[in-house]
Amino acid sequence: MTAGRSMILMCAGLVSVATLSLPAQGDKVQGTVTVGTTTVSLTSGMAVSYKASNGQLVSVVLSDKPVDTKAFAEDTRTGAGEALVPAVFEGAWKSQHIGKKLSGITFTIGPNGLLSEEVLVGGRNNTFSLSNDEYVLDVKSRAPRLVGTLKTKTPAIDLGGGRKAGLEASFDLAVATR
Repeated sequence: MTAGRSMILMCAGLVSVATLSLPAQGDKVQGTVTVGTTTVSLTSGMAVSYKASNGQLVSVVLSDKPVDTKAFAEDTRTGAGEALVPAVFEGAWKSQHIGKKLSGITFTIGPNGLLSEEVLVGGRNNTFSLSNDEYVLDVKSRAPRLVGTLKTKTPAIDLGGGRKAGLEASFDLAVATR
């Protein structure tokens, strides 16, 4: 009996040592978004998956700074039975951009690809969207991690008035579920 207990304890110890030595997989974001002469390095991100009336959606932010998760939780609080829509999540991230907490891009992936996007560079009154046709989205995995790339079809899209915008980003993010 003592030998059996010792063997169990030894095996448990080996399992815990093996578990501790495994590296935790963190989020990885790499890329840039450029608007005019401003280039933002994308280094952080967040992805949230949820069921909406038009299917399972994943809303994403890629940014230069980490999301304020406390403010995000407050801004995305919904009532019982209230429908989840991309604007809930994208709006919370846009609010942080307006508050000068981050810059980057938000987008939502629907069952058939890119559903919406908004470039968050330049502060209040300077955010904008391009046509979804201007992007190339390549998703390798949606769960449990969102892995892929998003870029503009050309490095610089003419916005008119001499202004141009471009995006090239890769991401590997844990997906939170709502």
